[in-house]
Order: sequence, then C-alpha cells, then structure tokens
Amino acid sequence: MPLSRLHGLTARTAANLWIVAFFAFSLWLRAGHPIQALGDAAYDDLLFVRLADFIGSGQWLGPYDHLTMAKGAAYSLFMAINQRTGIPLKLAEQLMYLVASATFVTSIRRVCPSNRASVAIFAVLALNPQPWTPDVGGRVVRENLYASLSLLGLALAIRICVQRPGAAVTRELAASWPLLALLGLVGGLYWLTREEGSWLLPALALLALYWTAANAPRIRESRAQVAAAAAFLAVPLACFSLVVGTVDAVNLAHYGVFRNNDFRSADFQAAYGALSRISHDRWMRYVVFPRDARERAYAVSAAARELRPYFEGPGGEFWRQAGCGQTGITPCPEVLSGWFMWSLRGAVAAAGHYRTAVEAQRFHLQLAREVNDACDRAAIPCGPPRSTLVPPWHEGYLGDTLRASLAVFTTLMSVGYPSVYIPRSIGDPKNLALFARVTNGPLAPPEPGAWDNTPNHRIAKAIARLQRQLTRVALPASIVAWLALVVYGVARRRWHPAHVVCASLVAALSARVVLLGFLEATSIPSNNALYLSPVVPLALAFPFCVALLARSLWPAPSVAPNTNIRVE
Repeated sequence: MPLSRLHGLTARTAANLWIVAFFAFSLWLRAGHPIQALGDAAYDDLLFVRLADFIGSGQWLGPYDHLTMAKGAAYSLFMAINQRTGIPLKLAEQLMYLVASATFVTSIRRVCPSNRASVAIFAVLALNPQPWTPDVGGRVVRENLYASLSLLGLALAIRICVQRPGAAVTRELAASWPLLALLGLVGGLYWLTREEGSWLLPALALLALYWTAANAPRIRESRAQVAAAAAFLAVPLACFSLVVGTVDAVNLAHYGVFRNNDFRSADFQAAYGALSRISHDRWMRYVVFPRDARERAYAVSAAARELRPYFEGPGGEFWRQAGCGQTGITPCPEVLSGWFMWSLRGAVAAAGHYRTAVEAQRFHLQLAREVNDACDRAAIPCGPPRSTLVPPWHEGYLGDTLRASLAVFTTLMSVGYPSVYIPRSIGDPKNLALFARVTNGPLAPPEPGAWDNTPNHRIAKAIARLQRQLTRVALPASIVAWLALVVYGVARRRWHPAHVVCASLVAALSARVVLLGFLEATSIPSNNALYLSPVVPLALAFPFCVALLARSLWPAPSVAPNTNIRVE
C-alpha cells in the first residue's frame, strides 16, 4: 500500500508509523533471545559484569589489579545504569541500537528525502540478525554497545555536516550546537568502549572536510564567521575531551593514574614495544617475544628477570595453549602476539607489581628503560625503538593483510554468517547469579529449554537467512554501482550531497575491514562476526544509500509545455 494512502495520512506520517512498527517488531524479536552467560570468561563477559557490579555499588571499578583498566569502562557503566532501571540488558541494548538506527535514517532523509527509502533503511537495520546470534548479541560484551555508538556517531556527523549550505555559519552554529555537543558526548563514550576507535576517523574527517569546503565562501566573509566555523569544529572536540577527561580524572582519584585504559597508556606501550624490538634468531608468524628474545631480555634487565618464572612456567604455558588453541596453529610455537599482552600483564601481576596502578606504571617504565638501554648500547641485537602494541613490520605482511582483508569482506558480505540459536549458559552458579542480577536477565538456562521454539525465535532465524542471502549480493553490487556513479558524476559534472554520504560509509567499511585484515594477518583471529558487528549496519544500509544517490543524479525528464508528454 502506498505510504501516502494509509488512512489518509501524509506520506511522512505514514512512514514514521511504519518505522514505529518495525521498532516494536525488532524489540519483540530481540525478547526471544536470552543472554548466554559465560560465567568463566574472566577476561571478557565476567569482567564487564564484575566492573558493572562495582560501579553499581559505588566502588567505581573496584580494587585495582591487572584487569581493572584493561578494557574501557563505558560498557560496564552502561550496564550499571541500566541495572537501576530494571530493563533487561538485551532490550536496553536493542533500544540503544534502534535509536541509533532511527537517527541514521532521519539524517539520510535530510540529504535525500524519500519516505519509502527511510522505511526500507530502518527496516533492514532493525532486522539486523547479529543481536539474535549467540556469538554477538547473546554475550555480555561491549560490541553490543559499540555498534550502536559507531552508528549513532556517524549518523550525527552526517546530519550536521551534509546539508545544502545557505545560512551564515553563525546561524548554523546557533542551530546545531546541541547536536555538536551530542556528537562529542557519543564520541567520548565510543572511545571509552573499545581501544581501536581510530577506524571511524577517516569517515568523520571526510564529513568534516566536506562541511568546511562547502561553507568556505561564507567562512571568508568576516572574522565572526571564521570564529563560528572554529567553534563548529571545537564544540564536539570539547565535549569528547570532557567525557574522556572525566573518566581519566576519576581513575586518577581512585588509582593515582590519569588514564582510561592501560593498553593505551604510554608506560605499558613502552614496555611492550621494548620487548618486541629485541631481535629473534628465527622469525615466526604471530610471535613477538620468543624464547631467544626472552633470554636476551633476562640477561640485560633486572625487571625482565622478575618475569621469568611466569613466562617460563605455567603462566606462559597457559597463554601459549590459549593462543594456539583459538587459532588452530600446530605445532604450537610460542605465546602468540594477540595473547602476549595478557601474558605480559599476568607476569607483572605474578611478580607483585599490580598492587597499585602507580607501582605497575613504574615497573613498566623500568622494564622499558632497561631493555631500551641495552638495545641502544648494542648489548643485545634489536630493531628500532618502539612504543606500541602493533607488531614489528615484516615484509610479507602487506600481501597477507590484503588477502585477509578480502576474506574479512567476504564474511561481511554474509553478515558474519549469522547462526541463530540459543546456547546454554555455563559457569559457576555464583557467577551466573551475578550475571542475572547485574543484567536483569533473562539468562539462557544451563540446560536446553523452550527458548528455541518460540515464534520470535523461529521468525528471527528465517529473517537471518534472508538477510544473509540479500546482503551477499547487494553489498558488492552496490559498491560497483557507487564507483560507476562516481565516474558518471565526474563525467557529467553532476554532484549531490549523497556522494559524500556514500563516500563516508565506504571509508568506514574499508577502514574496519582493512584493520581486521591487518590484525588477522599479524596478531589475532579477527575475521569474525563479533569484530565486524560495528560495520554490519553500515553494510546493510549502504545499498539503499547508493540507490538514493542514483535517483538524485539521474536527470529528471522534462515536460513539454501544457502537455503530459515526456521529452527525452
């Protein structure tokens, strides 16, 4: 039924009603999939739940140890706030995601007005199958918030930056500053959720550059316009800094260090970088600190010698088997790079240096100083100075990254190969009770139950199969179509703001795919639905955005005077 004929409503009102209907339908589908509580996942699901419990009880992140600031606090803070509402965590996550989806749709509708397209885009986003899969939506992990924040941040940036310029920049600033502040707040939470937030920066930079270029004539009119333009860019940055700085300050008050994440801290990166610069007798893929490098470190660093019992004992063996078990690498050589960061923290903790954050900071810096000094004196063979968690570059990584990126894109084309089923919760009963209390439930039972046969679960499985088949064709076809439209627009000198919307989506998709391809090639298995979840909504929406661009660029047929005959 045409939207405009729905009981005499306007087309816009009818479209909004359809969006509300899909909003409710999506929540109903999500309610059919309980939490898979992994009560033994001490470094992931259980960690987030414990941190949320500490926050909820007024203890911030709790007593300090090597896991307290190993991951961002935003998801645990979200859980702690939601616990007070009584809303089941998974419904709260879905509400957040649907709000982000609605914001994205309204932003696109401002660029390319189309009621039908707005309903179609929201429907495909609302029926994203990943929240129904146990590996993503079923778990209590930060990706379920991260995907919503990624989509919401990009949607706000599009809404703010992609519009037909006309008004003075001072007026635009007066009208847009609440959205600019909201963008900064969302960006701060996004930054505090995961550590690799830079993948979204190319898309945001592209939008900001477009806004600056589009408004350049008005900016040059007066100093007031220049000041307004500077404020336009400064407001979100200020709000971003306020959010991140507040968490840094709270951590300073509680733990004595001004930071939001240990893996981002200069001291830990210095220690990791120093150990990873030591030369190896034989290069091995995924290995940054093999036995020969460890022996060299022990010989020149008293701090490194303190870590020897852990690295050469049960602790190091645990992480060696964990990495090789998850990657399927046989024979299992050493602790792999994706797990070495945890092995290093475990070793420092076992040596007694994680009693306080300040003590850990001092030890990391001592370790880095001693190893780097030995390297600089040529006491041991080393590569160039490093202060990063990125593994040292190897000549084969470029080709490996390109091949891995293609494999990641293939997975994205199939929406992460969604498999919709209800796995059982596992773990210690005390931990499962903690999960139930902090998340407001419901948890999947430890034994198979009736969840697998509910109507919303059966419908979700059918939709997941359909989404996978459609996206498998639509995503690559739409990328080819977008490239053709770029060529067409250049050749015919036709421009529309939807060009920059599509370009920003391509930038975000490409950056995430290449990032995961690089990690897959060098560090850790990353070609999976969980790590792809932030860009799956963009992949679902992109074909519709390309279709809107095509419609906007296509020349409308002219009409002869006083006739209804189209003139070609």
